[in-house]
Formats: sequence, structure tokens, C-alpha cells
Amino acid sequence: MKPNFLNRGKLLIGFAVMLFCGTIYAQSDPLEPTWVRPDTDFSVYNKFQVKPLDVSDVRLLRPPWAMDDPKDWSIEDEDLQLIQDIFRDVMKNILEADDGYPVVYVAGEDVLQVEVELLSIMPYIRPGKRETSQGQQYITLGSGEVNARIDLRNSQTRELLLLLEGEKTVGEEYKEHTDTNIVANLEGMFSRFATRLRKAMDRVHGE
Repeated sequence: MKPNFLNRGKLLIGFAVMLFCGTIYAQSDPLEPTWVRPDTDFSVYNKFQVKPLDVSDVRLLRPPWAMDDPKDWSIEDEDLQLIQDIFRDVMKNILEADDGYPVVYVAGEDVLQVEVELLSIMPYIRPGKRETSQGQQYITLGSGEVNARIDLRNSQTRELLLLLEGEKTVGEEYKEHTDTNIVANLEGMFSRFATRLRKAMDRVHGE
């Protein structure tokens, strides 16, 4: 019988491979872990506790081409609330779909806690700007960029198991700058992360 620490190592590698480079989105949407706790056995978890998206200290950054824009660049509280709502709904729908992994609201020994914090948002178009200007449409590759931190923790002890921090593009196609497309880009970004997380968990459970 192989030592238990070797089995844990394989489960950790399997989880990390699927989460960061083993999904259908890997080539167009790469991720690299900032830190992973050694010998973590992710197979003991079969539920998720997804904390509300943390936007408490998010910074709005201007893109380089808008540094001299005299108009105010700010994001409204209602827009941040919308982003939080999209994150909550997408995570729950993807993780639980088709007899997946329950999203619960209390800690447990089999519950993996997911914490995501938005550190900064850089929209390509000034928030609140009209979709067209003098008949001209704005078309951008995605809606902007976000810098985020992702923590996976033991829900009972809150011990950090995995840390990821980096920048992501919100959207991957050229589209008109409309509220509908901004929402679709946000849904796509969160969907890719939730899909990765689910496939990583499938991997360690042999599914």
C-alpha cells in the first residue's frame, strides 16, 4: 500500500492541473496558481461554500488612452451589486447543475470555501457613457480588465489551501459596448472560473 502522503500529492496535482491548465478554456484563458498548500487532499471536499464577491475595496482604473479625460470615472454601487449578483448566480448554477456539488451556506468538514475579491476594474469605456456618440458605435474587445484574488479555504478552520491572484480580461470577442454585452462578458468570465472549479473537483473524485 502506498503511503498516504503520496496519494494526497496525486490528488493535489490532479486538482491543480484541472483548475489551472486542464480545461477546455486553458489555451485562451490561462491561469497560474500563486500558492498551493502542500499535501492538500481536495478529495475530502464535496460541497462548496461560495462567499459573496468582495467588492469592498475595489479600485476603478482608467485605461491608458483615457488618462487625460476630464470627466469623472467612477462605478456606482448598483453596478457593483449587479456584478455580485451575476457572480452568485453563475457560481451556483454551474457548480450544482446536473447532480453537481451543492453550494451550502454553513461550514463543514466536507465543504470547500471559495472567496473571490475584486481588487481593481479597468473598463475600456467610461462607466455611464452612452452606447453611441453622435451616431458612432463603440466596439471593443471585451468590456475591460479586472484584477482579482481567489482563495480556496478549509471552511471550518479557514486555513488557506490555494491562492490565485492576477488580471483577467472581461470578454474575448469584439462586440458593441452595450449593457447587454457587458453582462454577457461578466457571465462568461465567471462561468469559465466556475467550470474550472467543477472540473477540478470532478478530477479528484474520479469523475
